[in-house]
Amino acid sequence: MELKTNNLSDNHHIAIDYTIIEADCIEYTSVFREQLREAPNLTALGFAQLHTEIGKYFGILTNEFIQKNKIRSLDFICSHGQTIFHQPNSGFTTQIGCGAQIAAQTNTKVICDLRTSDVAYGGQGAPIVPIAEKYLFPEFSAFLNIGGIANISFANKIDKLNSIIAYDVCAANTVLNFLAKQKNAAFDKDGNWAKNGAINNTLLEALNGIEFCNQSPPKSLGSEHVYTDWITCIEKFTISTEDKLATMVEHIVLQVSKSIRVANVPTHQSLFVSGGGALNSFLIHRLQQHSPIKVVVPDVLTVQYKEALAMATIGLLRLLELPNCLASVTGASKNSIGGAIYHP
Repeated sequence: MELKTNNLSDNHHIAIDYTIIEADCIEYTSVFREQLREAPNLTALGFAQLHTEIGKYFGILTNEFIQKNKIRSLDFICSHGQTIFHQPNSGFTTQIGCGAQIAAQTNTKVICDLRTSDVAYGGQGAPIVPIAEKYLFPEFSAFLNIGGIANISFANKIDKLNSIIAYDVCAANTVLNFLAKQKNAAFDKDGNWAKNGAINNTLLEALNGIEFCNQSPPKSLGSEHVYTDWITCIEKFTISTEDKLATMVEHIVLQVSKSIRVANVPTHQSLFVSGGGALNSFLIHRLQQHSPIKVVVPDVLTVQYKEALAMATIGLLRLLELPNCLASVTGASKNSIGGAIYHP
């Protein structure tokens, strides 16, 4: 990716232009997936070893990508890492994947550990993408990312950092993919199974009644909450997988639409939707039916790699020593410049 800045000034008014030159998505091996699934139960020694192994693995894959695409000019690598624990109300969040290992493997400067500064200032440490959206897509002021968790952000005044409000809305692809695996698939392509299912109103009411969905922001979710609240709730129902998928899709779009209405987004504005869920055509169809504003899904390349683009932007802001995590989003006592830097 190529990021360019201009109009850098003391009041943080900068513009960022970007080009996605080369991109790839490499799945974890089944061995690493199982290790990550069991990571919360490891001993302290095992956890430290996994942190190092994952970092080395990231570094090797990144180095292979650099060589494959003959990248000769590289300023830095920004790595989000793999979230294992997210307990901001207890004062910590943990993303593993040792940045020093990535730097050693690639001989490149690495920025990582992006959330802990915000949590140290009393914030949720999430969402962190809204600051990048502000710089990358200034023509929009409402954003929805449908990843494992759905999060939303609103910028009332696009030129002011402290006017941005964002938060996690509800579980999303983590649950949809969990259900798709019961059909021996990685995901529900185009939402076809959900489309052929029927909404179970009792389950829908239970999902909408999950405590997190009725909390006021700032708020954020970790994967552990998705399993204990959403998946546990769904598994109590002896209905078809198609019906569960249809009901979960409806839950997501109802929660998102509620967030838009609460934010009083003007009807002439549009909702920029990205993340893997943006490629679920049935989910997007239902969202447009419920949403009070127009839903816009960008090109597939942007949908697939917006998160990577956002991390690169957050890393750039760290190097420029500009705020890259917003108190108005996370509830922290101040904006923070987050990220540890490892030099090769």
